[in-house]
Amino acid sequence: MRTEFDETRKEELIDILTSELRVLRAKMDISQQDLASRMGVSRQTLGLIEKRKHRMTWNHFMALLLIFRSNEGSASILDMVGAYPPELDRYIRCSEAE
Repeated sequence: MRTEFDETRKEELIDILTSELRVLRAKMDISQQDLASRMGVSRQTLGLIEKRKHRMTWNHFMALLLIFRSNEGSASILDMVGAYPPELDRYIRCSEAE
């Protein structure tokens, strides 16, 4: 059973992740430049996202999830703040199976 995320729910998750972005980056001890490179964006774009002057896209959100989920410390923060809820995990797993 596939769960869809409407735009409102996506925006809620993006807001949560944006709010915690600096903390997550610090937890991984990764620079803006290194994180931006892993995401496939410029350091300037990531800086603007952190300052909330540029809106994170859903693709940015998903890229950051992959990066932060690969680190135990930042993964636990994602879970704690609700940026990676169980229904998103089910959605991703279901999408992979298709």
